[in-house]
Amino acid sequence: MLDHLPGPGERLRCAACGNLTRFDVVTSRRTTGFWHYTVGGELTVEDQRDLAVQAEEVRCRWCGSAADVEVVPVIDEPTSAER
Repeated sequence: MLDHLPGPGERLRCAACGNLTRFDVVTSRRTTGFWHYTVGGELTVEDQRDLAVQAEEVRCRWCGSAADVEVVPVIDEPTSAER
């Protein structure tokens, strides 16, 4: 299980097969937003932002592994810790 989802300068990688591009990601999100209803009852959600995001499962689309998916730095780009 991942301890965090990738941030700026990071990406996912499957250590089992080398996949860098295709993953199935299940997350739980806690969000806040401004709900605006028209007089006719149609909803528009504005200014929505995440308060918390938790990865429940990250699985490699190529080989199906969930245990071998890791967060790695993007080559030639600073990680969030280096900014």
